[in-house]
Amino acid sequence: MKTTILFIVMSMLTSTVTNAQKWDELSDENKLAKLKSFRGENQKYMKDSLKLTATQMKDLDNLNVCFLSTLDRIDRYAKDDQTKEKYAEALWEVRWAQVDAIIGKEKHDRYAAYLKRKIEKAIEQKQI
Repeated sequence: MKTTILFIVMSMLTSTVTNAQKWDELSDENKLAKLKSFRGENQKYMKDSLKLTATQMKDLDNLNVCFLSTLDRIDRYAKDDQTKEKYAEALWEVRWAQVDAIIGKEKHDRYAAYLKRKIEKAIEQKQI
């Protein structure tokens, strides 16, 4: 379950899709395969380039599960879009600070830059 939720988080971050297909056009099996590939690449980067420990990676997974669960509750219970946006923004700031605490600001900045490059590359290749 945690893995599936993390896959969703990662897709939200980049919406990376290969073969110039739009996400909506892919079958569920294709989506899952792409999410697994994306997560695998990110896990490899975190382990090899950032030198994160297994505990740090597990803590990031847990953080992402909590983040998604809270976003779901905000969506379910907040009355209007403005309130939802306000709470989601506050939640994002807390999540950002927690990632800094888990892996350090420098590694977090490097990881954010890595994701930005992946997104820009996907956009250039018209994959998202």
